[in-house]
Amino acid sequence: MASNLFTCSFFTFLICAWNIYTVDGLSLEDRLQQLTDNYVEIKSILQEKMIQLEMKDARLEALELKMQQHYEIREGLSVKVSELESKVQQQQRLLTALQNKQSAAVSEYRSDVKNDSRISNGMPTSCADLYAMGHSLSGFYSVRGASMVESVYCDFTKQSSDPGFQQFIGSTEMKSSPAIFYVQRSSSFTQINVPVPFQIERLNVGKAMNLTSGKFTAPVTGNYFFSLSGTAYIPATPTRLVFTIGLFLNDNSIAYGYADEMSADYQYETFSLQSTLNLIKGDQVWVQISSMETGVYLYGGLFTHFNGWLLQEDIFQ
Repeated sequence: MASNLFTCSFFTFLICAWNIYTVDGLSLEDRLQQLTDNYVEIKSILQEKMIQLEMKDARLEALELKMQQHYEIREGLSVKVSELESKVQQQQRLLTALQNKQSAAVSEYRSDVKNDSRISNGMPTSCADLYAMGHSLSGFYSVRGASMVESVYCDFTKQSSDPGFQQFIGSTEMKSSPAIFYVQRSSSFTQINVPVPFQIERLNVGKAMNLTSGKFTAPVTGNYFFSLSGTAYIPATPTRLVFTIGLFLNDNSIAYGYADEMSADYQYETFSLQSTLNLIKGDQVWVQISSMETGVYLYGGLFTHFNGWLLQEDIFQ
């Protein structure tokens, strides 16, 4: 089509050129040469334009292909986005369902423990109890143990069944009524089967030790430590003389200290005993001489020492 157009244009050009010849007075040969030169130049220009058009057509086709590819990619991305949105919505529904289920479980658990006396009395026994009471901040807490207050670490970011939800740290030493005493005798004592009274009070925190009666009364239930040491005077004798002193709990003997000697000259024999006891509030502990031969006695002069203290209180009984 481009060739036919070019031919028609050329003949039109010749006709115009012939008319011009009659006007400007050029010879036919000169005009024909001029027309030939112009034709060659115009043909070259037209061929160059044709090549440019063909190149533009090729670029347009390439652009159309890229646009088609981009459209296909966009359609594919749209499908994937729709799939992802559907999955996100599905995950959101599952998450909401799990949250609702967890909330229902927590509400049910809190409802179950609401009437628990440990909780209603404000005495949680575990991190689970604390969570049921409304605690949600992870950290160190005090809970009720078997007989003492225990320190635990609660990680409320985990489920109660997960390892590490509750970690035991240790027992918390609490004494609602501390008891520590240290007493001495300044004079000798010669009676048997009666509590030994004391005359000097070095320490008596809580006033649980009665020096006059010689009896210690446990102010609270818990574990106590007692220690007794002293000196027995034993006169010169050809036979062995014995001195026995015991630690008593509510008229029951717990432990004994013993001293004996057989010597041509008088002797001072030392004795000692220690004991750790679990006492119930109101229990009484004392020391008394169980046996003592003639001439033997408990020596005074600050050589007799009786002390004790509360080691650990049983907070929960």
